[in-house]
Amino acid sequence: MKRRSLIIGLLLSAVFLYLAVRKVDLHEVWRHLAAADYWLLIPASLLTLLSLWIRAYRWGVLLAPLQRIGAGTLFSATSIGFMCNNILPMRLGELIRAFVLRRATGVRASAAFATIIVERLFDLFAMVGIFGVLVVLAPFENRQVKMSLLFALILGVIVLGGLLVFYLRGETFEALARRLLPARVRERVAGMVGSFSSGLDILRDVPRMLWVGALTLLMWLCIVLVIEICFSASHLEAGAASLPATASLFVLVVMAIGVMVPSGPGFVGTLQAAAVLGLFIVGYRDQARAFSFSIVYHASQWFPVTLIGFVYLMREQLSLAQIGRISSREDLVRPERQATGLGAEAGGERPEEGETP
Repeated sequence: MKRRSLIIGLLLSAVFLYLAVRKVDLHEVWRHLAAADYWLLIPASLLTLLSLWIRAYRWGVLLAPLQRIGAGTLFSATSIGFMCNNILPMRLGELIRAFVLRRATGVRASAAFATIIVERLFDLFAMVGIFGVLVVLAPFENRQVKMSLLFALILGVIVLGGLLVFYLRGETFEALARRLLPARVRERVAGMVGSFSSGLDILRDVPRMLWVGALTLLMWLCIVLVIEICFSASHLEAGAASLPATASLFVLVVMAIGVMVPSGPGFVGTLQAAAVLGLFIVGYRDQARAFSFSIVYHASQWFPVTLIGFVYLMREQLSLAQIGRISSREDLVRPERQATGLGAEAGGERPEEGETP
């Protein structure tokens, strides 16, 4: 992991954390946290792990055109990757997911990473779709929110269009790479382009895309339920405070967009700022209680995912030192069977544990 990435991530986290607490009475936050109902974090944590399993299963559906992979292997790689997102900056866990899967199955890391990008694209469109419904149905007017939705829609269309062009003209891009790049990197980059293009095969399989869309909605429904539980655990509606019926959906979308911003380990700062902003937009004005909710919700996500990730890390006979050596996307262009920080010495390939449909 590059020191520069860590410093940038920590600085961004500090900025967003400051924005979240600058008008908050921290003594009030502590009082609300002391009064929270932490027993409710048990069902919230179980739902969080269920959403993680659905995400892993969905990844298997995206990977199926390349190779059918066991559900246990997928959940292991996903858990380790998301655990790394919780302890490493700049979402490096996404790279690690691809490398853990390559080590276990032989799937090219660049192709696996392409499916992760498609996965995130589905998440983006799910969020934009929910955002659009809320803007139409929510009982408030906010020009900034509507402009943000329009910007997100335009950005999503541009990204999808770029992926489609890349997929349809992949051979052209590969040929350009071979023709224009210096000889020392030509073959690596051309191979990465070809592998990345193969990871986008899902785009021409409409039934599979619909199934991925259904799984995406189911996964986010689990998170909506977690948010509702954390609302109750934090007593957001204590006293005269109240929340509209759509609050959990709106906060979900704002937090999901917020954690897309590069940050330090575990999305500290970006998640808090997004949670407080989301509640403020729906009309919730008790910022101290809103900030305490962000901490309770963060705990429901961070602890179970980090714990299960460490369990699978030990099961795969890997160490934090090994995964920490994956520091940049440049690793994706290395020869696929070459030993890396997750190299063959860590245990070799593992048998599959049953197949996904």
